[in-house]
Amino acid sequence: MKVWCAIGDSFTYLNDHLDETGYRLHKGYITRTVEKLTPLLGEISVINHGINGAITQDFLNMRFEPADFYTILLGTNDWFRAIYPAGSQSDFDQERQGTIVGNLATIIRHIREVSPCPIFVLNPVERSEFIYILDHGHVDHGSYEAAGGQELKDVARAIYTCVHGDKVYPVDLHGLSGFTPENAVHFQRKRVGGKETDLPYPRYLNVPYDPGKDDYPYPEEAANMTYDGLHPSDKGSDILAGILAKAIASKVR
Repeated sequence: MKVWCAIGDSFTYLNDHLDETGYRLHKGYITRTVEKLTPLLGEISVINHGINGAITQDFLNMRFEPADFYTILLGTNDWFRAIYPAGSQSDFDQERQGTIVGNLATIIRHIREVSPCPIFVLNPVERSEFIYILDHGHVDHGSYEAAGGQELKDVARAIYTCVHGDKVYPVDLHGLSGFTPENAVHFQRKRVGGKETDLPYPRYLNVPYDPGKDDYPYPEEAANMTYDGLHPSDKGSDILAGILAKAIASKVR
């Protein structure tokens, strides 16, 4: 049996907490990746270290279990909360904490303390306006705006280009998956002139929304790559799983 240790934020956490998606998600990217890999690698056991809302700093002091391979999917919350700059190649090489890639270097070092096995480092995908399905008043802007002077695409590029090494493999989810603010959802349903109207991106962005009076703007039929503007839907999760399974299958035996 192969053991996979998955490190990440809500994308990873929600795989094992489908109730927190309102069951809009039926199978997360981890489960789907396992299904794709099992015919190639045999049975796979997953250690899920996903933390809802996690940033890279949350894992700096964590000690990890031995595993046959590891994945790290972080960065979107560091970007949105504008806590750390993306960093440079020297930040990664010198393990300079206080940058996203420097923090990832520390996480990788802790993994290396218990295992020499492959580590796959994934970068974040694009996002639209996030409206939390469990708290309709929680609204965050998408990657169509910068955060802290950084574009999400620049954070994704830094992770993909800087984070590499002996059996450390970057995986360009951002470039390969096709997530965009335009296709994250089909529409938002908002009240326009007293009538509920399905508005595509970007028309929905500046239309007022009152969570105390209005219905959740993302009904089930609005889902496309995501179900809430941020978190992958079944469709989005399957795309991510296909990319990840291909990368893992090429390096893990």
